Amino acid sequence: MSSDNTDSSKGFSAVSNTASKAMGAVKSALGGLTGNQETKESGDSQYYAAKGEADQHKKDQEREKKINDLKNDPKTQAGQGVIQTATGTVKNIAGGLLGDKEMAESGLQSKNEGQARFDDNAAKVQKEQQEQQAKEQAQQAE
Repeated sequence: MSSDNTDSSKGFSAVSNTASKAMGAVKSALGGLTGNQETKESGDSQYYAAKGEADQHKKDQEREKKINDLKNDPKTQAGQGVIQTATGTVKNIAGGLLGDKEMAESGLQSKNEGQARFDDNAAKVQKEQQEQQAKEQAQQAE
């Protein structure tokens, strides 16, 4: 983000967008006051185009946040650990069968990393579930 609140990855500038909405509102009001329908419509168009762009930018940011939240969710990470463990196991076995010591060692390392990833995140999931159950039991006791 630069100093004018520009999201360079999307080409969106909050400052420029706000200025465009304001200019559109002023044109629309001026056209309405003077009876110049063309100026009013031009202002309305400018305002609603800028508003639409801002709304879309907000939706894009919300979608990206949801995706990142899902990627970082312990359940997702535990699942990735299972996949990494399985892939490492296959690579380890294939390396052994082919006589490729480097492949076998790499597979074993990947398997161990995947297992650690699973164990760490499965513990987080279990803790979250226990906390949720305790919370529900406390609410029922009230």
